[in-house]
Amino acid sequence: MFLKIKKIIGLTAGIIFVIAWFYAGSLEGAYVNYPRFSDPKAGLTVPHAVKGIVVFITKEDQELLSWLLWVQIGSGAVAGLVFLIHRGDPFKSEK
Repeated sequence: MFLKIKKIIGLTAGIIFVIAWFYAGSLEGAYVNYPRFSDPKAGLTVPHAVKGIVVFITKEDQELLSWLLWVQIGSGAVAGLVFLIHRGDPFKSEK
């Protein structure tokens, strides 16, 4: 039973990590087209370095990126711990 729970937790954490990673990457790719100067009327006031240039994003975008980073760190750590506990193969039975 405990082995099955660890497998489910590890797999879920890995899937969440990959989803958050791809979503953050797609946002970074979209930010390349954002203006390179501040636009207070549109709310684009927070400087953000992306792919070697500095663009301006909204405060909400910055908070979303920060949240996604912490989701990646947490889910990656959980998936990594499950991987280490099972010595490399989380789907191997301990029998």
